Amino acid sequence: MPPFREMFRAWLAGPKIRPWGILGPILVLVVCLPLLRPLRHPGEMSDDEAARLSTVRALVDHRTLSIAPSDAPSSQLIRRGNQYYSDQPPVFAIILSGAYWVMEHAGVTLEQTPSLAAYLLTLIGTTLPVAWTAALVYRMARMFELARPWRAGLATAAVFSTGLLSYATVLNAHAPAATMLLAAVGSIIHVASSKKPRRGGAWFMLAGFCAALATVLDPPAILIAAFLLVVILTMRVGAGVRVGGVLLFLIGATPPVVAHTTASFLGSGRFVPVSVVRDLSGRVTVSVPPAPMTQLDFEEDEDLASRSWWLVIGKYSNRLVTGLLGDHGILSHFPVLIFGVFGIGAVMHRNWQVWTKTLAVATAVGALLVIGLYCFSQADWREAMFATRWFILFVPLLLFWAGAWLRRPHSALMFGCVGLLLFFSTAVSIIGATNPYPRQGFDRYTAAGALMQLINGNPTDDATGRVATARR
Repeated sequence: MPPFREMFRAWLAGPKIRPWGILGPILVLVVCLPLLRPLRHPGEMSDDEAARLSTVRALVDHRTLSIAPSDAPSSQLIRRGNQYYSDQPPVFAIILSGAYWVMEHAGVTLEQTPSLAAYLLTLIGTTLPVAWTAALVYRMARMFELARPWRAGLATAAVFSTGLLSYATVLNAHAPAATMLLAAVGSIIHVASSKKPRRGGAWFMLAGFCAALATVLDPPAILIAAFLLVVILTMRVGAGVRVGGVLLFLIGATPPVVAHTTASFLGSGRFVPVSVVRDLSGRVTVSVPPAPMTQLDFEEDEDLASRSWWLVIGKYSNRLVTGLLGDHGILSHFPVLIFGVFGIGAVMHRNWQVWTKTLAVATAVGALLVIGLYCFSQADWREAMFATRWFILFVPLLLFWAGAWLRRPHSALMFGCVGLLLFFSTAVSIIGATNPYPRQGFDRYTAAGALMQLINGNPTDDATGRVATARR
């Protein structure tokens, strides 16, 4: 092993910056920084943001997860004893509280400078992770053996053409969860592609940490993260390395899970966040707190089934179409994602290694499970906001596999079609970034609703397509 001094000199002599590698992150920051909601709409925020910022302030100012009922919308609160807590997963607020502690000591607070404080927290909690996503995809795409310009294009598209860019301008947990899930996959790819996988113990632990962090930020991530254990077991290494990799993955996953469990015990007392159950049930509580634990309601299905099972089938078929091709469909907003599916199909070719095929299948199956979770539940599509916020979790990972499709030769006509779909998806994503999370939601094709908001100025019921009485 060469001395540390020689290794350091070799590092100094090598390139420090990859211009193609930082292209995606720079473009994300250039587009997002002037579009962050605290700058474009100061004083306005969604119920989700209000509850999270109230928890962050309570953690720093009072060392507790408990918040005053007047500090957050009643629909976001649950009561435990005489205390009120946000119904969201608590770990994201805990992470942001560290940044807010530094900001408060610098004189930037949510009381004195609310817009600036909210801007910085949005930048730290959402925008920077999304920019990092582009860098991750660029690094991970080395497995496809693409030239650097193609890798940079794929990395940029993974953010700009998937809707992830739309949610980089508001404070939400879906975007950083998508980044953490991608980081977990990237860590496993690094070990599997390494010439010395036996030395990849730290990467296995990092993969577990990132996968668990994604899950505690956005719980449906477990539907994809769990498959990473199967990927480790299919690596082309010795049985001892595979078993050790699984154990190290689980060890790395322990801190986020412990943090979530402890915070849930000290806070709301619910291990499964109430916000997730509320989204799946389609119920939005607008009464004065306390808000009860929401249960999934299938009484409507039973009523339909008593008349005809075809009505139940028609209902969920319609919901599936809405989630894929309808007003909140991921393909009706970002049709370029279909090439991610084509890439997964390309990986099924015999020349690809087993672990790569397993990872591709895990992406597809996990994405279908997340889609099915919300399409075959009682989730209210108005709460899906722009496109579908619940699907942001897996879309950059899905488009990442388009790199396998790019390896194959294609006609100029096919590349022309890709260019058109890429342009449309990017335009829709940028339109959504102007206001992806309005309090009134979207009732019709969300790209059209967001465009009307942009043209008309302040969001109105007319622009979003939502009936005014729906908020009462």
